[in-house]
Amino acid sequence: MLDSLVLKKITNYLELIRFNKPIGFMLLMWPCWFGLSLLNLEIKILTIWLIIFSFGSFFMRSAGCIINDIVDRNIDRSIQRTRLRPLASNKLSIMEAILLLFVFLFLSLVILLQFNLYSIFFGFLSIPFVILYPFMKRITFWPQVFLGVTFSWGALIVSTQFNQSITFQFSLLYFACVIWTVGYDTIYAYQDREDDIKQNIKSTAVLFGKNGKWLVFICYGITLSIFGYLGWNSSNSPISLFVIAIIGICTYIAIQKWDINSSESSSFYFRQNNIFALMLFIYLSSF
Repeated sequence: MLDSLVLKKITNYLELIRFNKPIGFMLLMWPCWFGLSLLNLEIKILTIWLIIFSFGSFFMRSAGCIINDIVDRNIDRSIQRTRLRPLASNKLSIMEAILLLFVFLFLSLVILLQFNLYSIFFGFLSIPFVILYPFMKRITFWPQVFLGVTFSWGALIVSTQFNQSITFQFSLLYFACVIWTVGYDTIYAYQDREDDIKQNIKSTAVLFGKNGKWLVFICYGITLSIFGYLGWNSSNSPISLFVIAIIGICTYIAIQKWDINSSESSSFYFRQNNIFALMLFIYLSSF
C-alpha cells in the first residue's frame, strides 16, 4: 500500500510539471538552440551548450507549469481539458506544489550560474515575466504576446553569453521567436476557446474567432521571413531561400488542414511545431 501511495504521489508530481508532454519544454528550448545555431562553435562546445540549455529549459518550464497551475487552479476546474490537473482536482496540495516549485527554481539557478554575469543578469530579468504570465489571460486578449516575450528569452541569453551584448542578429531572432509563439499558442488556445468564453478568459483565439487562421498565417509568414533573412545573411546562398520556401509551403499546407473548431486538430497541429522548429534549427545550422 505504501509503495502504491508513493508511486501515485510521484505520478501526480510528474503530471504537475507536464512530464508526459515534453512539447512545452522543447518550445522553451528551441529559441536557445536557434541562437546557438547562429554561432560558429566547435562541435564539442556546441554539444555542451545544447545540453545545458536543454536542462535549463526543462527546469524553468517545470517551474512555470507549477506557477501557472497554482494561479489557475480554480479556473482549471471549470475547463474540460484541465479539470483533472493535480491542483485543480486536489490530488496535490498548494504547499506540496510550492515545495516542488522551489526545487525546480533551485535547479534552474544551478544552471544559470554556469553563465557569465551578463547572462545571469538577463536570466533574473525573465523571472517577473514567468510569474506574471498566468495573470495576462485575465487582463488582455493578447496573453500569447506575453508568453512569446517569456518563452523566447533564451535567444537573448545566448547572445549575452557569447557576444556580451544583444546584437541586431539576435534581436531579429528574438522577435521572430516571439511572433512564432503567438502563432503556435493561438493554435493551442483554440482547444479551450468555448470554455474560455464561458469563464471570461481572454486569448487571441477568443478575440479572432473564425478568423484565427489569418493571424496564424501572418505569424508564421513573419517568422519564416526573418529566418530566411538570417539564413541568407550568413550564407549568401540562393539555396537558403529555396529551402525556406519549401518549409513555408509545408507550413501553409499544415495550417490549411488545421480545423479551428476541433480541439483534437488544434492539439495535433500545436504539437507539430516541434517538427517545424527542428526544420528551422537544421536550416540555421546549415546556412
